[in-house]
Amino acid sequence: MGVRFLKEDFDFFESLLKQAGACGLSFQKDGLRVSRKLDASIVTQADISIQEMLMGRISGRYPGIRFVYEENFDVSIHAAGDDAMTAIIDPIDGTAMYSMYLPIWCVSIGIFEGFKPKYGFVYSPGFDMFFYNDDDNSYLNGRPLKVDPGMTIDTETNIFYSSEIRFGFIKNFPGKVRNLGSTALHACLTTDNARNRVLAFVGKSYLWDWAGAIPIIRKAGGRLKYLNGDDPDIGEIINGGYELKDYLIVYNHEDFGFIQKMFGG
Repeated sequence: MGVRFLKEDFDFFESLLKQAGACGLSFQKDGLRVSRKLDASIVTQADISIQEMLMGRISGRYPGIRFVYEENFDVSIHAAGDDAMTAIIDPIDGTAMYSMYLPIWCVSIGIFEGFKPKYGFVYSPGFDMFFYNDDDNSYLNGRPLKVDPGMTIDTETNIFYSSEIRFGFIKNFPGKVRNLGSTALHACLTTDNARNRVLAFVGKSYLWDWAGAIPIIRKAGGRLKYLNGDDPDIGEIINGGYELKDYLIVYNHEDFGFIQKMFGG
């Protein structure tokens, strides 16, 4: 029958992510120990503590579940696949912003069945925004989300981009270009474009940065394509060390060619 969540499962994840968010806020308030990984990116004690808490709680409820996670994960392990249920965790997405004591970060969990994204849960405690999807819809704080593919594009339209993007990448766009510092939050906000005027988000990085947002985007009617127009292949990403092979664009316009031209394509 495959992975199919019931109401109590969604309630469990909502409670879990909100608990993780409260834990992150507590660490942030009390003071952070910031260190560097081998790739020079930032990690704090909150990243490790929250990741351990999430994995412990999830494995206690779902015995045998597999895990992919950001901190200290061996990327040579192909944890997902074989139709197994896998939780892909980013305990603090936006650690650099978090370490600056700013509120633009989130807790992100994607539930995959094999290579298929099934459910996503993304919680921003700084803005009290809880995104998730079930088998029918995506939601923000319980409100159903459906993208508006015909939104007006003008000087008040927004494109988000990640820090991997360099100047001059975004072209032929009349609106505003912003980097908020959190991949999952950027990506989820594209699903609420009827209110926030976000047209697209472009970024790269690793699967755990995206995993919670991907099911939410798809159930809301959003789209994802690599810059060259290819569809993302989850199996290829996992077998390639969990790193996306190119810039990935999340968008809510009907014509990808129209979007592609804004990114120098």
